[in-house]
This record gives sequence, structure tokens and C-alpha cells, in this order.
Amino acid sequence: MLNKVLIPLDGSANAEKIAGWSEGLAEAFDSDFILLMVVDPDKIDRSGEGAGRDRPARDSHPQDAAKGADESTVGVAFGGVITGAPTAPQTEDRSGYGTQMIEQVAQRANAYVNDVANRLSSRGFKVRAMVTIGKPEEEILKVAEEENVDVITMSTHRESLIARGVLGSVTDRVVTRSTIPVLAVRPEGVSETMPVKPEVVVVPLDGSEVSESVVPLASTIAAKMGAELLFVRVSNMAYHAAMGDAGIYYASPVSYSRASDMAAEYLEPFVEQAKTAGVAATMRTPTGSPAATLIAIAEENDNTMIVIGTRGQSGFKRLVVGSVADKVLRTSGHPVLVVPPVAS
Repeated sequence: MLNKVLIPLDGSANAEKIAGWSEGLAEAFDSDFILLMVVDPDKIDRSGEGAGRDRPARDSHPQDAAKGADESTVGVAFGGVITGAPTAPQTEDRSGYGTQMIEQVAQRANAYVNDVANRLSSRGFKVRAMVTIGKPEEEILKVAEEENVDVITMSTHRESLIARGVLGSVTDRVVTRSTIPVLAVRPEGVSETMPVKPEVVVVPLDGSEVSESVVPLASTIAAKMGAELLFVRVSNMAYHAAMGDAGIYYASPVSYSRASDMAAEYLEPFVEQAKTAGVAATMRTPTGSPAATLIAIAEENDNTMIVIGTRGQSGFKRLVVGSVADKVLRTSGHPVLVVPPVAS
């Protein structure tokens, strides 16, 4: 089900940590890795310093290049063989200087991505390395489609709603536009050489087809990785409150109790189905803010993965309206697998 994993790299230690973290998935699903580095012409420093702030590290070593590769060639490496050169985009610089700089940066990127691939290969994983030129999010989605990958794994950071909404990020844009699941992992505390496997897989359900559609994938992940499946339905009682004589809002204990009972009735079939399939499963029926409650539940365990469906809203509507998936993705300190409707 997760046979092919795409891992975009940007030359940072955080991205490499995500590659190491993904080994847990590869071990469980016998997955192939595709490492992708995108050279963005807009971020190349034309002053002669190579790439801009996102350029690969300069201290590359001879072993960075794929075995058998001509170091003067800019290409895409598969298993140590250069199979083709990425085509430089058209530039306004007719002297060829701009194209030359792009090719130099692509060559560095090729050496770097092959170094990471060689390290993963030395640990027994099946790895392919690629370098493309263009807009990062567009190239990531293009490669994902062309290579028929099953999941894209990317790094993310805890950020406030305002900061994330205004500044944006490649991960955010990929999550918004992807038609396949995207696993966003926060690199802090992740060891590059230690494969991580979740002990608990949290599945939020709200009664919608979108939320329920992720259950098969979440169940498979829990089964393959030996994790407990935790189904959660959060009852948001904010709009069921009443005003007392003193002008203070309060919630009826009966309404909370009934909401919990109804949530339990709803979740019970999912729990029983998972247990029948041999997967350890439990449920929780808390009340409160859905996103904040889910994050708090995830924090109860060190190794937790949240698998959540999204309705695929994008742009201004997504920023203003928001969604539980969006808020969890932005603020959770644990891996979040966002499953779009098409993938579901």
C-alpha cells in the first residue's frame, strides 16, 4: 500500500532526518525510496555563489557523485547510473551565464542527493535519486504523479496560524494540492539514523465520509508497524451551551454525557472491525476543541502518528475557513499523514 515513498530533499539536516525517519515505513512496507532535489532557478544567486539560501552544502566530497558518473555531467542518477540530464529552463540571460549557473547548481545537487542515497542504500534500502529543475512544489507533485508514488514524506515545523498563512511553505503547498497522502514530520527530536515506528496511530472521525475513508490506510499502517489504533471522536459542545441567570455560559452535564454516549456508539463498529482484523484498537470520546483535543491526545505518547482526512480546500478559503486537519498539521509535534479525498 505504501510501496513507493517520495522524499524531497533541500540540502538541510532536517530533510535528511526525515529520510532516516522514513526507514520505519520502508521496513514495514518493503518500500522503495525516491529522493528528489529540486533546483529552483529563482533562488540561484547569480553573483557566482551558486544557489541561494537553499543551496546544497559546499563541502561535497568525491564520494558524493554516483559511481560511474561523469562529474562534469548534470543528470538524474538512478542506482549510480546517469540516465539523463535535466533540461535547463529558458532564461532571459542570452549570454548563457544563467543557464551555466543553473547547471552548476544542479551538478552540486546531483552529488548531494546521491550521497544521501548511497547512505540509505548501504543500510539495505532500495533507493533512487533524482534532480529536477523548476518550482519545488510543482516538481514534487509532477514526480509523484509520474513515478506513481504512494506517499510523499516532508518536513514541517510548528508554526502559528498567522505565520503559516502569511509566509506559506513548500510543504503547505504540496499538502494543499496533492492527490496522494502527504506525511508531514516535525524534524526536532528525530534521529537521522534511527527508524521511527509509531506506537499509536490516532484516527479522528467526525461522521463524514472524508474522515472515515482513511480508516483502511490507518489500519494497514497500524497492523504493519505493530501499533495500536486509536479512534477518536471529539464532541465540540461550544454551540450547545446555555446562559445562566448570572449571564455566564454553562454546558448541561446531560448533554456532555449524551454526546459521549453517541460518540461511543459511532466508534464501536470501527474498533470491533479493527480487532477482528487482528489490530489492537481502542477509542476515545472527549469533548472540546477538535484540533486542540487531538493534539493533546497525541502528546500522551512519544511515538504517535495522526492519520486524518482533508476536504481539499485551498487558497484563501482554506486560510479563512480552516479545518481540523489544517490546524493539526500546523501545530502538532507528531507526524501527521494527511489523506486527500482522491487518495481516499
